[in-house]
Amino acid sequence: MADTFLEEIAKKIYGELGEEIASWQVIFPNRRAGLFFNRALRKMISKPIWAPEVMAIEDFVKQQSDFVVPDQLSLVFSLHEVFQKHSPFKENFEQFYFWGDLLVKDFNDVDHYLADARPLFSNLSEWKQLANTDFLLPEQITLIERFWKSFEAKPKEAQEKFRRNWDILFPVYKDFKAKLEAEGKAYNGMLYREFTDQLRTGKLEITGKLIFAGFNALTKAEEFIISEAVKRGAKVFWDMDTYYAEPNEIAQEAGNFFREYAKHTILSKTFPHEIPSRIIDETPEIKVTEVKGNIAQAKFLGQLLNEVDLSSPEKTAIILGDESLLFPVLYALPEKISKINVTMGYPLRFASIYQLMNACLYLQKNSRAEKSMLSFNHRDVLKVLKHPFVGNLMGEAAPLTINKIETQNIIRVTQLDLESPEHPLSQLIFKDASDNFFTYLKQILQFVHEEKLDATEQEFIAEIFKHISQLEKIIDQFKLVLDVNAFIRLFNRIMQSLRVPFSGEPLEGLQIMGVLESRNLDFENVYFLSMSEDNFPGSANSQSFIPYNIRKAYGLPTLEQRDAIYAYLFYRLLQRSKKLHLMYNSDNSGGKGGEPSRYLLQLQYELGLSSDKFQLQVLNQNPQAARALPITIEKDDKIQAILRQYCEPGKRKLSASALKTYLNCRLQFYFRYIAGLKEKEEVSEELDAADFGNILHHVMEDLYKPVLGEELTADRILSFKKKSMALIEEEFQKLYGKEGEKFEFEGRNIIIRDVVKRMVDQILDYDATLGPITILEVEEDGKYVVEFPLNGQLSVFLYGTIDRLDQLGDKIRVIDYKSGGDEVKFPDVPSLFDRDHPRRNGAAMQTLMYAYLFLKKSGISRGKVLTPGLYNGKGLFTANFSETLKMGKDELTNALPLMDEFETGLQHMLSEIFVSDQPFDQTDKLENCQYCEFKTICNR
Repeated sequence: MADTFLEEIAKKIYGELGEEIASWQVIFPNRRAGLFFNRALRKMISKPIWAPEVMAIEDFVKQQSDFVVPDQLSLVFSLHEVFQKHSPFKENFEQFYFWGDLLVKDFNDVDHYLADARPLFSNLSEWKQLANTDFLLPEQITLIERFWKSFEAKPKEAQEKFRRNWDILFPVYKDFKAKLEAEGKAYNGMLYREFTDQLRTGKLEITGKLIFAGFNALTKAEEFIISEAVKRGAKVFWDMDTYYAEPNEIAQEAGNFFREYAKHTILSKTFPHEIPSRIIDETPEIKVTEVKGNIAQAKFLGQLLNEVDLSSPEKTAIILGDESLLFPVLYALPEKISKINVTMGYPLRFASIYQLMNACLYLQKNSRAEKSMLSFNHRDVLKVLKHPFVGNLMGEAAPLTINKIETQNIIRVTQLDLESPEHPLSQLIFKDASDNFFTYLKQILQFVHEEKLDATEQEFIAEIFKHISQLEKIIDQFKLVLDVNAFIRLFNRIMQSLRVPFSGEPLEGLQIMGVLESRNLDFENVYFLSMSEDNFPGSANSQSFIPYNIRKAYGLPTLEQRDAIYAYLFYRLLQRSKKLHLMYNSDNSGGKGGEPSRYLLQLQYELGLSSDKFQLQVLNQNPQAARALPITIEKDDKIQAILRQYCEPGKRKLSASALKTYLNCRLQFYFRYIAGLKEKEEVSEELDAADFGNILHHVMEDLYKPVLGEELTADRILSFKKKSMALIEEEFQKLYGKEGEKFEFEGRNIIIRDVVKRMVDQILDYDATLGPITILEVEEDGKYVVEFPLNGQLSVFLYGTIDRLDQLGDKIRVIDYKSGGDEVKFPDVPSLFDRDHPRRNGAAMQTLMYAYLFLKKSGISRGKVLTPGLYNGKGLFTANFSETLKMGKDELTNALPLMDEFETGLQHMLSEIFVSDQPFDQTDKLENCQYCEFKTICNR
């Protein structure tokens, strides 16, 4: 590899100055470049010498001032105090924080770029009256006038809202700076402006021997400072290439700043006589790979690194266009890489510890004090207990509590519901923290921090602890009062804007960094991930309170400048590297475009046409989801043994609903009744269809059970309505309430309760129209067990629980309650057992099955008829409702003549299950899979 940029300037400076280098200061855009420069300088010398002072330009400017730079949060708080004095409306800090943060950044830009704040923040009438605009170029005046014209075209309400805030910005800006100055403080741009003002007025002079190296996009303040230094003998070293920096290469935005400085009266003199042409003359080997999926990029990177020599890992850099890829990349690195240095800011919002803090705050938000005991919402409790930190630290107590909450359907969770409530972490989390949320969060952080976590997680914990403590200090200082909702919003707004700077040994190991961290650095091998247009240069969402035209007119940074900076950072990676592997995610399913970065397309159509070192490839991935394979379960010896249990007295029994399931899908029958699989337990605050049906059944049972055998008149039946609501609420209590605590109806449960009430009352209204009726049985569980012979040696035990058996004149009615829209019509008996019949009626088969079981177990008196009926929720509310089943066009007022044919159908179906070799396979009717709890197993 050719010399890096920092090695080049180290050679030049040391070759020219020798040991006198100790009297010079070398200034870079950032601190990291200084570390690599010192390493490069060490390679030049053969004996000990005094090193030059190396620093970032920010540190150089700070040396010239006595002001202290507070953190961003403190600045926003100070700005809020000033803003309140000028604003016509009062806004609390939590509401102000978001755009207060924007204003601090805007004020910072105004000072960094030495813009005149007075005319910049002038309002429309002031702008029209502004006499002196000589300091503006004609195109700048045009931009400003264009903004105010577009402003006048906006709706009056929008105009007023903008004007109300805009009109006070200059006094806020002026008083904010005065307040900070009085306190001996300043934001970053304010320091730069103060330094440039003092240089202009002669209060300060740049003394000493200075070298500026590696700069590209200078702010106006930096441009002035460096120019003043050059007047007094400072040296400047630029890092550029003719490919983008030539005066006539105006299409290459990477060179925009250099072309501007080449025309500068002072800076132009510092340019080299000949700009290097490395990108064309020494083009690196470039591979662009289209990869489908972010995780796939990380895994592909791991494969590539496994295939190359990494004996000198510090010569290789991994650059992430999307910082969320950091951990997938770390997990994908081959084991042979022992030293890694991460130098990038990782968003705190992606950290696991932030998710835990947020979950704990919502746990507190939704807590309630009930009968001197604190209770929490089950969703919040489960989210906390399922967090990996909590799960690891609490051991078995976490999964045991989760299982208890889900199986017992506990809606409001108290300390008594927790397994091992005495666990220290449990006591820290599940308590009332309303008196001090800061102490609450910090105590949890301290407990987690003391456990053995990896270094990365420890950094996250330390960072979030620091900012929580800082926020607490400021809240106390300004005596702000925040309720839990305001606290959560403020906490999230602040934490989500933070980035954790990872620390490490930057001169050793494989280098992993963000794009900005690559400034001034060169590597032989570069792997650049996530070079999609959405990530690099990224979206055009640049948040600022200052409109675009005004920013552009006054020379403040805009999106075009940002794009030029990213273009430069990209192209300089090509200048000295040997191999450059660029990847982008082509998957657009996550809401992003999936398009390659514009810089990749520039390479393809510009450099790619003139170099055989450019390769474009697509990672061979199958974009199609794997086709679901059919599942067939043969009846082996183990399955036959389970089936035989249905043929032995006192063991398993086959229900009517099981036979209905078998007709729907043989495999579903296998999963449920052979393999014994159950639906995953989940806490439900609201009734599902099954619970709705159960409540209806239980209420009707409780209404009619006390009057079994009595002849009920219409008035008697209607009187039961008075009891129904109490019975419904009792059923809700059993399902969702706790012992000794009354279940409180909220939200949709109030509506569902009333719907159940309507349906119960409708059944009673209908029963009252039938005339005197005698209830014979309700929900007689275990009574109707019938041994059904299949052949001379084998019998199957069938059973069913009849919802209701009553007598109406000469009719013995077998009633089945259905809360859904089941139909009463069916074509004929064979259709009930034909799984492929388009009009097969499972509910009718089930009701006839109950009639068959009753007939076989109890028989029927001479002169009586057996009438199966269906009280279905959909039909009950129609004017011409009839519960009687219909076969074809005729009502089935007597099922006795059908029982032989029905028995034959049962015989064939049961023989298929218990005698034949018919495997348990999937249904072809996908509509049957819609509500099946096992459909994920079948990938349907």
